[in-house]
Amino acid sequence: MVYLSSFWLQWGMVCSVFASMFAQDSSWDCTDTDDILRDVPADVNMPSQCTLDCTARTYRAILKLHNRLTIRFKDSHAGDTDEFCWSSKIQCSPDQRLQSAFILLPVDSSGANRETLILEMNGATLHQHLDVSLLPPECGLRFEVTDRLAAKGPLCVKIPAQEQGTLGSGLVCPPFLVTTWEKCNQG
Repeated sequence: MVYLSSFWLQWGMVCSVFASMFAQDSSWDCTDTDDILRDVPADVNMPSQCTLDCTARTYRAILKLHNRLTIRFKDSHAGDTDEFCWSSKIQCSPDQRLQSAFILLPVDSSGANRETLILEMNGATLHQHLDVSLLPPECGLRFEVTDRLAAKGPLCVKIPAQEQGTLGSGLVCPPFLVTTWEKCNQG
């Protein structure tokens, strides 16, 4: 029993160190207290309908699984020429560890084959994440960006010209970012 307590204490310390490292990196803002009720600033933009719909679907899935995760949804803003961007300031709490991050591309599912659709990020190609996920397929096409969140500067993606033709008028809403967080001290 002492060994188990020691393990959780060490794990909690490791998570705290990682959280403070990310907070010092300025790419992370690990000061969020995750209060359920709080005042909403007057200048907050309303999330897109796609983001709201995906939020509701995702939390229904989480409740069914009795999973204890924090999931944050963030709409994109316009970047340079046809880019969709997110701030490099990723919100987190000190007692949380990033589990995954996805960019979701909400598309009309009745259109052409979307399985080969790609995104570009800083000249690199992002392929769709087709594995099973907590995020319902109705939320859109998923592109994993977990390992790219620590980079300095904004996170921006572009739909390549050849993909825009494949996509046609199938983009329902601008892409949005979804991050999932686990509590470090779930003992």
